[in-house]
Amino acid sequence: MSTQENNPEKAAKVFADDRANVFHSWSAQAQISPMAIAGGSGSYFWDFTGKKYLDFSCQLVFTNIGHQHPKVIAAIKQQADVLTTIAPQHANEARNEAAKSILSLVEDKFKKIFFTNAGADGVENAIRMARLHTNK
Repeated sequence: MSTQENNPEKAAKVFADDRANVFHSWSAQAQISPMAIAGGSGSYFWDFTGKKYLDFSCQLVFTNIGHQHPKVIAAIKQQADVLTTIAPQHANEARNEAAKSILSLVEDKFKKIFFTNAGADGVENAIRMARLHTNK
């Protein structure tokens, strides 16, 4: 877990490096001023001056369980010791377990899970599946 610190020099370096090397999506590049974040825990994150923020955005909806949740960190470490990534065309124990877990939560009419890399992939493949299913 990172700790809160008061380090304005590091904040300036993180900001400068970001502006020099990162292209931010959905933004007019010359008009943005990204906040340099030092760390987070639970529902909070903080900057390099030690200012703490309540994270109402869940960092774009994917940290609903909170920043640095111990169970998430442990699961990531455990899986990283086994296999960090695998292409979709290969069978994989972790993906099988995730599919079974999801299927246990839905009605019996669903038999399989289709995993994608991102939302756009999910939408594109949903359209393809609908066309295949409806023959349109």
